[in-house]
Amino acid sequence: MTHQIVRKANSLIEATYKLSAIEQKIVLYLVSTISPSDEDFKPYQFKIKNFFEFIDYSDTNYTWLEENLLSLKNRNLRIVYENEAGKKVILNVNWLSSSKYVEGSGCVELRFDPNMRPFLLQLRNRFTNYHLSNVVQLKSQFSIRIYELLKQYEKIGKRAFGLYDLRSTLGIDEDQYQQYTDFRKRVILAAQSELQEKTDICFTFKETRVSRKVDVITFFIKSNVLKPVAFDEAEIIIPENDMEAELNSLLDLLPAAYKTRKSVKKALEDSLIKNGFEYVMRNVVYTNEKSSAIKNYRAYLVKALNNDYGLAYMEDIQVKNEAEQAKQKTFAEVEKQKQREKNQIDQERESREKARVFIASYAPETLEAYAEEARKRLSPDSLARYHRKDVIGLFEFKRRLEDVVMEHTGLRKPQPEAASEFPETTPAGQEMKAAAE
Repeated sequence: MTHQIVRKANSLIEATYKLSAIEQKIVLYLVSTISPSDEDFKPYQFKIKNFFEFIDYSDTNYTWLEENLLSLKNRNLRIVYENEAGKKVILNVNWLSSSKYVEGSGCVELRFDPNMRPFLLQLRNRFTNYHLSNVVQLKSQFSIRIYELLKQYEKIGKRAFGLYDLRSTLGIDEDQYQQYTDFRKRVILAAQSELQEKTDICFTFKETRVSRKVDVITFFIKSNVLKPVAFDEAEIIIPENDMEAELNSLLDLLPAAYKTRKSVKKALEDSLIKNGFEYVMRNVVYTNEKSSAIKNYRAYLVKALNNDYGLAYMEDIQVKNEAEQAKQKTFAEVEKQKQREKNQIDQERESREKARVFIASYAPETLEAYAEEARKRLSPDSLARYHRKDVIGLFEFKRRLEDVVMEHTGLRKPQPEAASEFPETTPAGQEMKAAAE
């Protein structure tokens, strides 16, 4: 597989839509074929064989692909963005305008809907790019979406969603995962596991509750150290103006009412030149966090930029993030230990059932030899109970007899203090050997 780049406008990443994992991979595979120099959409072709290899699909039958293409063509997405006049625009559009396949060609030709141009072509700012290989192995449709939503904020390291907004963005129906525990397991935890294992970012998360119900989910994003990918120089996308790109990324973080204010933009620009992107970013994030408690956002932002209020704030987030990771690691270790104990219990139960089968099949002299050893393992009190045919004494004897049989048949390793040998020349020894075999 070539090292293809996916590049999408942030407003497209934020769009509301619902696509299957395969449909998303078709879109992303197609997006990766767009050249940064393309000024308009053109018919984008790809070999069906190459696409099937990309998604690790064993068949090369066009019928299966056609079904997914037809489904994709009818999929709608809702994009909300600001036009040049600063007005809110709500665009409802389909991904594809057409798909074409010539029998025997081995290729499929796809066209994006023309209304998608601003979100995929000639991107200079407010966009996110990543390597296509990061999503190819993701199985869950929600994992792919969550990857993009968090990748967009990788430098910031944190992103919060209202639960309702997150469900809506992911295209989750109202009757799907109605219980938060199901949503947490099937969407959040599944994505967490997949991103950790297969992509270049990973995350932990914190749940904020209102009236005992989860209301906000905060993701803490970190780069994930995977096997480095060797990029060709031509595949590395560098914005024409790094400063402009960074400034636009910072403006995207601001509340809507302040995005177009020249005084705010100048304050960000001045601090960016003087202190760098990371410095400005943490203070914007800090001010956003405090915005509900302050009267003048602009004045507080300037004060934060001058005094670096965001430094301690981000350090606290890092500490909490590390604590959460440690907590989840501990939880995972506890769960593994529980599973190990359960496996041991299941194995013990199975071994005792097999021992009972052996006991039922033994000749009287063999069984008596094992019974004698079992009686030797009883405590004096239990032995007395056994001779009185007390229920507890009989139960203890039965367990010790099973122990002896399990050890002599290889179902359990012999206990040092209890191990004994039956010579193979004796009837008991011959019976034991036969039963074990």
